[in-house]
Amino acid sequence: MESKVDRARLKSNSIIGAAPFSLEAAEKWVLEKTEGLPPEPFRLTSYWHIDFVRQPAPQERKTRYTMRMAQSENYGLAFALHGNPSKPDADFVGKDARQILKKRLWRDFIDRTALVDLVMGNLSQTAGEKVTLEGTVRSKYLERGRIFADESERLLRRKGKIKGSEPHIVVVGATAGIINALQTLGYNVSATDLSAAILGKRLSGVKILDATKYNERLMAKADVAIITGMTLPNQTLPVIMKHAQQYKTSTVIWAITGRNFGSYYVEQGADCVISDPSPFLLLPGPASFVIHRSGNPALTKPF
Repeated sequence: MESKVDRARLKSNSIIGAAPFSLEAAEKWVLEKTEGLPPEPFRLTSYWHIDFVRQPAPQERKTRYTMRMAQSENYGLAFALHGNPSKPDADFVGKDARQILKKRLWRDFIDRTALVDLVMGNLSQTAGEKVTLEGTVRSKYLERGRIFADESERLLRRKGKIKGSEPHIVVVGATAGIINALQTLGYNVSATDLSAAILGKRLSGVKILDATKYNERLMAKADVAIITGMTLPNQTLPVIMKHAQQYKTSTVIWAITGRNFGSYYVEQGADCVISDPSPFLLLPGPASFVIHRSGNPALTKPF
């Protein structure tokens, strides 16, 4: 749960000069971009608060999440590992999400992230590749892992030279499906997480390490980092991306939280952003991903 000290610190932070990839910087950017636009697309029609436990496959971790969804014509999503966040404010519904942000009416990190994501979703996005997965929940889960493996392969080929004797990929926000797909291509895979429930355990044979202790040293060794979007509301993304730049580690941001941030993240320097429709991926029917890449957008297939 966010403490009163954390909340006071966050609300007193100056947006001016905020670190790249921080929630403050993203909010400032999107409010400037949408200044003067009519209120209708930004007016909240629903504000969802969902607690759920997810295990899409027997070998996958079982995790409890809190989800916040801000909905208008579009929607914004934010997730947190289950704690005790504030309940949704009914007074948000009917208000322009931009005004909620400007007046600092949000009450915690996931509130603020979902609202910024909603506003992001009402901007035109740069072209990205759309990938639609169909079939059973199991088949979509497996195909999702392959999307991340393909994008990692693309980045490794673009880099040309790797740091060690074999390609090394670190997954920040561990999931067995993605780890397994990377291993299938023969990569050396490391993984970190913040959930105490999974630290020290193994997913697809990989021991999950404490992100607070191991992220930087693994970034120094890794050629590619796959980074969960939950690092945005928990305020660790700016440091992770700084280390990626420092150690010349290519980045894939896994945007479930912040599903509409693709163009923004690439503009800030991310190599690839995969907008993942999870948890709706786990519902029956098609699920569409959008992949944003830096560089030549025409390169829509792995080399």
